[in-house]
Amino acid sequence: MATAPPPKSQHVGAAVAEKATSHVAQYSPDEKWAERSRKAMQDAITNPPADAYAGRSVKNTGNLAIAFRSLNEILVRNKVRQTVRMTERHEKKGTKRRRLQSERWRKQFSNEVRKKVQLVIKIRNRGA
Repeated sequence: MATAPPPKSQHVGAAVAEKATSHVAQYSPDEKWAERSRKAMQDAITNPPADAYAGRSVKNTGNLAIAFRSLNEILVRNKVRQTVRMTERHEKKGTKRRRLQSERWRKQFSNEVRKKVQLVIKIRNRGA
């Protein structure tokens, strides 16, 4: 005993579809093209493509010292000066390998020391 589907006027999906498309204006292909072109142009103006200066730019809001300080923080975080210094002269393959290994070890060691110091401070704060 199969039942027939309800008429279209009673179908829930049809009502939702009618409601969703009733407020949408019908545009011609030329109008759609013009609108999308306008949006693309606006996006291109507000969001320029990334370049070498994209992450290293700071807006100056009137106080030059604050702008320079924030730019310096960005440069230090990205290790720009260190990279420039390292690329001034050629570094042999073995020397570079040893330097990178040393840097990794120093970073790991300082991280472990930092954890131990935090643990000691935590234990002292408990009153032990």
